[in-house]
Amino acid sequence: MYVDIHTHVDNQSVTKIDDDFNGEKTLISIGVHPWDVEGFDFSQTMRMLYDFVKNNDVFAIGEVGLDKVHKETFEKQKEVFLEMIRLSESYEKPMIIHCVRAYSEIIETRKRTKARMPWVIHGFSSSVETMQQLLSHGMYISLGEILYRNENQAVKLLKNISPDRLFLETDVSGRDIRDVYNKAASLMGCEVEFLCRQISVNQLLKTQNRAVF
Repeated sequence: MYVDIHTHVDNQSVTKIDDDFNGEKTLISIGVHPWDVEGFDFSQTMRMLYDFVKNNDVFAIGEVGLDKVHKETFEKQKEVFLEMIRLSESYEKPMIIHCVRAYSEIIETRKRTKARMPWVIHGFSSSVETMQQLLSHGMYISLGEILYRNENQAVKLLKNISPDRLFLETDVSGRDIRDVYNKAASLMGCEVEFLCRQISVNQLLKTQNRAVF
C-alpha cells in the first residue's frame, strides 16, 4: 500500500492511499494555511470549518502551521494555528503541519496546548537534531523533495527515524508516489515493499483506521 500523506488535487490538500486490492482513495484535509491568514475572520471561518468537518469525511486538519518567511503575519499565524489545534482536538483529527523556520514554536505550542492528536510535519528538510526533537514530542515526519534535492541529508534523516514514524509525500511536485517510495528505499538500502509495509502500519494510520480502510 502506498500512502501519499500530503499532496494537492484541484487546489485541495489531500492524502492519497493506493493499494492493489482496494484501489486508490483520496482523503480530504481542511484548514487555514499560514500564507492565508491575512484578513482571517475567526467567527465566520471557524464556523464554516467546524460545520464542514462535522458533516464530511475529513481525514485531517491541514495543511496548517507557522511560516517565518511571512514574518509580517507571524503573530496572526500563531492565533490561527491555535484555532486549528482546537478544531483538530475537538474532532480527533490529525494535523498536517506546514513549518518554515518555526520548529521551536511548533514544539512549544504542542507542549503548551497539551495536544493529543498526531501532528505530521510535512516536507521536512531540516537537521537530524531538529527531527529528533519533533519525534520526542510525538510528531511524525514526512519527506518529499529533499530525497531528490539533497540525498546526503535525506540519508541521514532516513537512518535516524523509525519507519512507523515516517511518511512520504509528493506535495505539489507532480511526482508519482511510487517513484518517491522507490527513491527512499534506494537511499535506505531496503526493498520498497518493506517501506510500504512499515509506513502503512504506523500508529497514525491505525488511529484513523475507519477513514483509511
